[in-house]
Amino acid sequence: MIVTAKIEKLEKGKLILQPDTDISRFLAQKRPRRVEIRLDDGRTISADQRRKIFAVIRDIALWSGHEPEELRLYLQWDFCSRTLREWFSLSDCDMTTAREFITYLISFCFHWGVPTKDSLLTQTDDIGKYLYLCLENCRCAICNRRAEVHHVDRIGMGMDREKVVHVGLNAIALCRAHHEEAHRREKALFDEYHIYGIKLDRHLCKVLNLNQEPKGEVKRGGE
Repeated sequence: MIVTAKIEKLEKGKLILQPDTDISRFLAQKRPRRVEIRLDDGRTISADQRRKIFAVIRDIALWSGHEPEELRLYLQWDFCSRTLREWFSLSDCDMTTAREFITYLISFCFHWGVPTKDSLLTQTDDIGKYLYLCLENCRCAICNRRAEVHHVDRIGMGMDREKVVHVGLNAIALCRAHHEEAHRREKALFDEYHIYGIKLDRHLCKVLNLNQEPKGEVKRGGE
């Protein structure tokens, strides 16, 4: 069940809400113990966000052969279905919804191998999630070509990469050319494209076939 609510007040760390509809029957029947809260700051979609959305949809339309408007409606429906979100308009939806829809479109392109006119780095509205998707899909964060894992946290010389625990290390997905460039001038490259390494979690390590558990006495070290 999804409902909206008005924030009454924040009191000693406790958020008091007033639901816009009567949910007493649902609470009595289902007895839910936890809820998910998405805060709306009142800001509506920006012109730049709208431009990014239509640019990516145009690329997907060219790849799939579907009409852009027909495709937009389908993608919005799929996004709403996957996120359990109510239907929204790209003319006045909130900025958070627009940001998450852009991330969904980028994920769609990575998953299906959709070629895009420009790197999706220029279209993202959430750089952290974008960098995560690049690692998850092995796509270069700069150019979106097939990528390798570049460890921002250096693994010491002479250490066995198969034994090092990668969970918690900072890394980024880079193609061979940008990977080699990062070894020569990492800081300048990252500053140029406004990118950075993100922490590897267990999911990313599993997808990337990186060691998650300690094997012998191995310490993390730097060069």
